[in-house]
Parts: sequence; structure tokens; C-alpha cells
Amino acid sequence: MKRILLTVLAVILFTGRPFAQDQLENPGFEVWEDVLVGGGDTIREPAEWSSLKTSDNSSLSSLAPVVCKRSSEAHSGNYSVQLTNIMSFIVANGVATNGRVHPNANTSLAYMFTDTQNSLWNSPFTSRPDSVVGWFRYAPQADDSLQFKVAFHRGSGKMPDAAFADNWVGMAMFKSPLNTDGKWVRFSVPVTYFSDETPQYVLVVLNSGNGFAPVAGSTVRFDDIEMIYNSPHNALVHPETSPGYIYAVSNRCLMLHGIQHISYHRAEIRDMTGKLVWTGIINDDQIILSSDNLKKGIYLVTLVGTSDVYTQKIMLH
Repeated sequence: MKRILLTVLAVILFTGRPFAQDQLENPGFEVWEDVLVGGGDTIREPAEWSSLKTSDNSSLSSLAPVVCKRSSEAHSGNYSVQLTNIMSFIVANGVATNGRVHPNANTSLAYMFTDTQNSLWNSPFTSRPDSVVGWFRYAPQADDSLQFKVAFHRGSGKMPDAAFADNWVGMAMFKSPLNTDGKWVRFSVPVTYFSDETPQYVLVVLNSGNGFAPVAGSTVRFDDIEMIYNSPHNALVHPETSPGYIYAVSNRCLMLHGIQHISYHRAEIRDMTGKLVWTGIINDDQIILSSDNLKKGIYLVTLVGTSDVYTQKIMLH
């Protein structure tokens, strides 16, 4: 994760745009670099991103398969990042992060983190975007789901780890089992802010598999990740302030406001563990929840279309 080239470019751009709002480094995965890893092997990783082979545990890194590769099948430009779940002594989840991977043979103890003491493994970020958008192509196996997580935080950052929740300024999360049939699909994820603080870092984690239970063979490509800014820089962002959003009328009915329902053919609802708890159709601007399993609480609602995916966090009362 050498930063020299992109840092120089950022300085040039910043000179002409003194009030530019933060974006991720190498968000289109156009810049790649050769990295020397354990055992004297050389692999290729996207600049400013890392994977299993460059983890903080060299012993496990040398044994880990290559789950992150460069793909010439891009949404735009020349390249995208391709992540694949590979069977080794366990199923290794395809992963790329702008932080660093801490692997463990016991996958429940593995995590991704921001190393605040080493600029190779952290991404300073002091803006407050409204949402994060990007493009993906996914070929899941069985009931697998890709994962896209972004944490805007102060101090140390670590995912997944509830002990660091007090450091989170904002979060965005997208999870999908959608087989895109070789097509690029756009996703849009609103950022939920927990305070009006200014973040210090952003930690992004991309996975081709479902958390700690990935299925071997699932492959995803990500490209053109972008931070979207609409609200004032220091304002708390709520879905109701955006041009389009979903809101709950009751625990049996959701309404779409400012969203073109004709663009989507299915709605999916997941609990905060990522478990799919309901799926059904969209009826005009309404989603009628014919289920007794949806209790009061916070859920992720995903609208699935042919060429677009929209995800938002909602509260059922």
C-alpha cells in the first residue's frame, strides 16, 4: 500500500480544489503494485488496499491463498478488483480493505483494522458523506452474500468488533446475494451517523463471502466506489433528508418516497446480523410485509433492480 504516487496526485488536485471533499484512495482500482510477501513470493494488490497476503501475521499470510486479484473486466477504466472465496484448510473469504487484515485460523477472531501508527495501513478522512455508491458483479455460490462495509471513525477502528463502537462516527453497510449474471449493478448505501463529530479515518472492507460463513467459489468484482455529498458538511445525515428514502408506516408496511419503484422488482429485508428475514415484491410505492417474524428493531432494506440496488437502514416500530 505505497502512497507516494497517489499522495502526489492528491496534492496536485487539492491545489486546484482547496475545498474538495474526501474520496477514497484508488477507488476505481486502476493502480496496482507488486508486493513482496512471505516466502519470497511477489503478488499484485491494488495500491492503497490490502488483503490476506499482506496481513499482520506473516506466518498465516504465507499459507493463505490469493483471494484478491486484478481483473480487466471493469465497469470503467481498465481494471476492477476481483475477490474470490477459496478453499484452503478453511474457506478463505475474498477480502480487500484500505486498512489491514488480522487473520486467525479461528475465523471468529479475525478482523480488519485501521493501524493509526502506520500510514501504510490507514486512510485519513475528515469529511461526512451522505452515501457511498459503487458498482459490482457477483457470482455467488449456494446462499452466499457479498459484503461492503464502511466505518467513519475516530481513533482506533476495527471490524467486526463491538468494543470499538464508541469510536464510530458513521457507518454504511451493503450486503447482497444477487447473482448479476455477468452484468455490472450499481449499489447506493446511505451513511448512518451516530454523532456530529468529524471523523479522522475511514475503514472499508470488501468481501466476496458472507461474514464468517463464506462459500467456496463465490466471486465478486467491485469498481468505481464514490462518496456522495448532498447535505451540509457538519450536519447529521438522516434518510429523511435525502431526495429518496424508505420509511415505515407500521411494522407491516413500508413506503417509498422519491424513489422510482419501477426501477426495482424485489425488496429484501435483513436483520443487523445480515440474516435474510423477508423478501417480497414492491407494490407501486408500498412494500407490504406479510410476516409475523419482523419484530420491533433496526433492519436493512434492499431494493433490487435489473441494473441498480439500493439499501437503507430503517426502524420498525
